[in-house]
Amino acid sequence: MNRIERIEARCGRINRILFALYYLLSAAMIAVYAVRRDGYHLGISLGTLAIPLGLALLYRLFHLPRIHQLDFLVLAFTLLAYPLGSCLDFYARFPGYDKLVHMLSGAFVSLLCILLYCALKPGHRIEKQDLPLAILFTFFGSMAVAGLWELGEYAISLLTGRDVQHAIDTGVGDTMQDMLVCMLGTLATLPLLRSVAMGRHSFLTGPVDAFLFKLYPHEG
Repeated sequence: MNRIERIEARCGRINRILFALYYLLSAAMIAVYAVRRDGYHLGISLGTLAIPLGLALLYRLFHLPRIHQLDFLVLAFTLLAYPLGSCLDFYARFPGYDKLVHMLSGAFVSLLCILLYCALKPGHRIEKQDLPLAILFTFFGSMAVAGLWELGEYAISLLTGRDVQHAIDTGVGDTMQDMLVCMLGTLATLPLLRSVAMGRHSFLTGPVDAFLFKLYPHEG
């Protein structure tokens, strides 16, 4: 068993606990909001169950091997942004929490963009000469998702009447700040591309290493 396989096995064991805790939290929120007859929070709490199920379905539909390090990052970020942020109202309860999650979203989506770049590129490996294009691909991909996130928040405001973008008290300030901190998270992640191109392994490049090892073991 090589280094990547050992890390994947360890992360798989951690994920079993993390997924169980995630489901328990979702079930608890559903029960509490059902008792309180809070339709809005009950609805979004029910939606949390779709995330791990959707992740499993994605692997099955595309016949992909399970990448445990990627699963960990997906569920960890989802936990911060959705059950804690939206369902338990951490965004409203804790000043700065919203900005922290938006900054982390820049880093998280950038990592997904790196994986997508590797999947699309012939040879499926990032080399030194690929760095300029890979950096642009990752940066603009992440910022496009940041824009879609804000469009989603705007749509939620129209549908629910909740001012999730704080447009009433900040105008466009909150939206612009969200996109700026997302850009900071994106920029902080871009050096990973050089590490991947140089073959330097770390905790942060682990999902990329596992992705390439499992999907393209005979290339590169």
